[in-house]
Amino acid sequence: MLKPIKRLFTRNKGNKGSKSSGINKYNPQTQLDSRSPQTLDDSQNQQSEVIYGQKYINIKLTKNLKENLATIKGAMNNNYDIKTKEFKLGGRGVFGAVVYIPSLADEDFVLNHIVNPLMIQSSLILDREDAISFDTIKDTMIDAEYINEAESLDQILFSVMSGDTFLSVQGYPKGLIISTKGYVGRQVSEPQLEPSVKGSQEGFTEILQDNIGLLRRRIRDPNLVFEVYKVGQRTQMEVVIAYLRDVADQGVAIETAGRLSSLDVDGIQGTAELGLYITDNPNSIFPLYQVTERPDRVARGLMEGRVAIFMEGGAEALVVPATMPILLQSADDYYENWIVSSLLRLLRYGGMLISIFLPSLYIALAGHHPGMLPTKLVLTITGARTGVPFPGFLEAVIMGATLELLQEASIRLPRVIGQAVSIVGGLVIGQAAVQAGLVGPIMVIIIGVTAIGSFVVTDYSLGLATRVLRIPFMILALTLGGFGLALGALVLITYMADLESFGIRYIKPLSPYRIRDLKQTILKARDASHMNRPAFLNTADVQRQTKQRRGK
Repeated sequence: MLKPIKRLFTRNKGNKGSKSSGINKYNPQTQLDSRSPQTLDDSQNQQSEVIYGQKYINIKLTKNLKENLATIKGAMNNNYDIKTKEFKLGGRGVFGAVVYIPSLADEDFVLNHIVNPLMIQSSLILDREDAISFDTIKDTMIDAEYINEAESLDQILFSVMSGDTFLSVQGYPKGLIISTKGYVGRQVSEPQLEPSVKGSQEGFTEILQDNIGLLRRRIRDPNLVFEVYKVGQRTQMEVVIAYLRDVADQGVAIETAGRLSSLDVDGIQGTAELGLYITDNPNSIFPLYQVTERPDRVARGLMEGRVAIFMEGGAEALVVPATMPILLQSADDYYENWIVSSLLRLLRYGGMLISIFLPSLYIALAGHHPGMLPTKLVLTITGARTGVPFPGFLEAVIMGATLELLQEASIRLPRVIGQAVSIVGGLVIGQAAVQAGLVGPIMVIIIGVTAIGSFVVTDYSLGLATRVLRIPFMILALTLGGFGLALGALVLITYMADLESFGIRYIKPLSPYRIRDLKQTILKARDASHMNRPAFLNTADVQRQTKQRRGK
């Protein structure tokens, strides 16, 4: 179950025909006026009305401190890691207690900024008052990022299990939720899957606040909006939507919020897993959202008018909408000359085509259309296959399966030995297979070049899609030859043209054809072509920069 901290919109059920950027589930124009977003900074001061369904919503605190502590610990099954500490306030005969989880809360902060002030430093304040006031405790005795009053058990349980500390005072049927989060997480380090030669060496971590800070450092704009949601009936993870209010297509922002609010799951443990729940077509082999661990790529996406999604515990961000040309871009494209970057982008398109079609093209030419090849090349292929007991298709399947096993092994093994296994294993197995006469040397070259082509694809999920597509094209080449390849390519293009990512066609700007957008996505034209944002993203603010003359 996912509930926003504060509902950002209401469904528009009566206007199903309205459309914005190809999205017809919500009407942005009618939603924006009544929309009251809950930003990340405000989220610490409010909690959702019902967190764990109706189980604890009607259970309230009493004035008895012992009874309150027993109720809270009992609701959490008296787990050993739930810590309570009782104390006497300022030497008076009034007792208080704190409840927290040491592995989630900063225990030093709890003792030095909550317990110690209430036990010792509050004596001067209490000596001037006849009775202890709850407001006095809240306003003058405790110093924390936020302090909220709470009397409902579900709100108290959620806060404690999120790393906050609950303070209960004898004689009051309510308590204080105090900010004491102290998560232990990985420090900001170099991205693992998206290395860059000249770009930033910072990558996202599993700590949500750190990731928000990395983005804030790169976009210092008051129009940068963060909206917070809760994911999962049991996990209650925070999900944050980020976008530039005056740049992004509000239809995409509302559609993203709508898909998140409709989720009803026990829990989601990763950002990429969240993408599978909100994607337009869960059965598509192509990724319909961009997963990145680079803050600079997210910042660039937001400035283009797209929407980013962060999740607590996830070391990546989702950026939507995503099209195939966007997924083939690299972070280093923006740090090189436009000529070099354009050639590199075209090289990636070539690598993707090689990864999909090269083995099947070899099978079709060698098995069905040898007359299309030069005579010397046909003789070379025939001589290399002399003594090989398997047909070309089976050769390709054996070597392709071996390649996939090596790639999977290099990923699952420890990093110290993973690369050595993939390189040495490929050389040894390939050489041994050729010497044993099981496969021909040309097939080893074909599979090797195919592997290199797949490595050029910058997006990992898109690279997996190209590897999956090899098999059906190899079968078509075996059965129908060149005609089968042409037929399969036509079906593939039609399938890709039908895909959408949050209302945006997956092959845009390839179709419909827009020369200006092609210069910004397929190629990287000179700076003059970057004056405006891509038109296919339907941004609210079209202009990106003014034309300036540099030098003479």
